[in-house]
Amino acid sequence: MRRIAGVFAAVWLSTATASAHGGSHAPDPDLHVDPSLEDCEVQFAPELSQAAFRRFTREFGSAGAFKQMAPPNTLGLWRVAIGLEYMRFRVDEHSDAWNDTFAHPEPTHELGSDLGYPKLKLRVGVADDTDVGLFFTMNPSSNYGWVGVDVKHALLRQSDSLPVTLAVRGAYTKTLFVSDMDMHALTADVSMGRTFWKALTPYVGVGGDLVLARETSPAVDLDTELVPTPHALVGLEASLWHVALGVEGQYGAIPTVQAQISAVF
Repeated sequence: MRRIAGVFAAVWLSTATASAHGGSHAPDPDLHVDPSLEDCEVQFAPELSQAAFRRFTREFGSAGAFKQMAPPNTLGLWRVAIGLEYMRFRVDEHSDAWNDTFAHPEPTHELGSDLGYPKLKLRVGVADDTDVGLFFTMNPSSNYGWVGVDVKHALLRQSDSLPVTLAVRGAYTKTLFVSDMDMHALTADVSMGRTFWKALTPYVGVGGDLVLARETSPAVDLDTELVPTPHALVGLEASLWHVALGVEGQYGAIPTVQAQISAVF
């Protein structure tokens, strides 16, 4: 486990560093700087407005919310999938919503508009038609991360007389380690997919996130935000023996693309 944690941290650090130094344009003159920091951290500035906080709630909360990242097919009773996912998304780093919510170690160390992070994933079949999932991610050099749990239930299962599998899913995500806010996200979606040749499963889905954020910062006095955000998703999973490879795109408050490799037992 220590070896896995070390690899996970190394991947996080390399991607965070690449994102922070990937831009070639001049830094925003209003960048908030805290020399005591090692990396960009969520830290509210006194200039943060209610409108910017609402946008940050919608975009940061939606980006961090537990993504489906699997077809509607369920694993089966007591089968287990352990995976590593990597997600990419873009933000408007110089907007008030992202600039006034992050502090930086130096004036040239920007957040970066192209962000990404890996996630550790676990999924267990608790019944033939029901899976329970868990994910965790963190930035070891910063002050934010996420943990989430979901439940997926297959309403219809592909068979000789039924061409598709249809499933519903609910998820909960908690933002971790940020002292300036308390953020939670509830997710619900429905997806439909069809498996070809017992190996390839394209799928589509629709749903939404409901993000709640309460600021707890001494720097500002803002109202709690409760923001609904619809999303649509499309994905593809290829499975062979005990390995599954998947890719998924989600269009919502911030479009995201994620890829995953899983070992299935």
